[in-house]
Amino acid sequence: MGLFSNKPPCIICGGKIPMILSSKIEDEYVCSDCYNKIDMENDMKFKLTIQDFREYLSFFDQNQKLKDKFAASVRIDFGLMDTKMTFDYQNRLFCMSKNLDKTVFEGKHVKSFIIKEDETPLFEGSAEGILHYPSTVPDRVMTLLPQIKLFERNREMARVLDRLDDRNPNHSAALEHLDLPEPFKAFNVELYFEHPYWKMIKCDMNGPRFNNTNPDVNHYLRSYQQNMEEIEKLVYALRKVSFPYAAEHTVRAAAAQKAPVRVSSPTNTIEEIRQYKALMEEGIITPQEYEKKKRQILEL
Repeated sequence: MGLFSNKPPCIICGGKIPMILSSKIEDEYVCSDCYNKIDMENDMKFKLTIQDFREYLSFFDQNQKLKDKFAASVRIDFGLMDTKMTFDYQNRLFCMSKNLDKTVFEGKHVKSFIIKEDETPLFEGSAEGILHYPSTVPDRVMTLLPQIKLFERNREMARVLDRLDDRNPNHSAALEHLDLPEPFKAFNVELYFEHPYWKMIKCDMNGPRFNNTNPDVNHYLRSYQQNMEEIEKLVYALRKVSFPYAAEHTVRAAAAQKAPVRVSSPTNTIEEIRQYKALMEEGIITPQEYEKKKRQILEL
């Protein structure tokens, strides 16, 4: 038996229907070439009638014209197996794919967007404006410093004891890992549309992760800054194609919402100040932010 069965031909184009993994719309067989053109929300996809599908194919042909004139300006990459987005600033278009093998949206189709760190808003955008909320992640990361330093000291002490005690070489095995709570899991992006086949698209980008064998605050914050640069590039691109005249605003957090870092000993205080100085020297925080943090730590 060949690859094709005795099933009736595709009701749309008359093409052959595969013997296995064949697709149906409203109990009618549709060939893979036709069915694979569908790019819409699942709720709509699973309720398609043949008439709906014929109308969608007209939309698909019109959308192909947008693909033909698409001139890529920038690509946003959320990770190896995650979402890719491509933007065309000149024609104010974008596609949720680097290969333009999905629907191309016109910027005017976007009603609004929101980007969150887990469930905490970081950016919101619409024609009314682009709002940037300050993140508490860097401060929350710094509160883990005393815990990391204590882990490092205890692990080194355990290793010294191991070297002195030949009878118990695995004494420090339990101290080789520190199970740190991640400040957040992912940047969550939600796009809201005024579009015949899309109302909302969700995608996300994983946040940084601590190396639990050798946890390093500086390394985490550098990774976080790289993630933020990609997120800010996405916000700029969305503004460019969808809300070019929207004003940008930074929402100031109340001082009480930012919990200052407190440590319990002079040694930890000096170590923490050194950590902030290292962050300043690497350009992750500004000299003004360093001085402010130093005064908080010293309770000046």
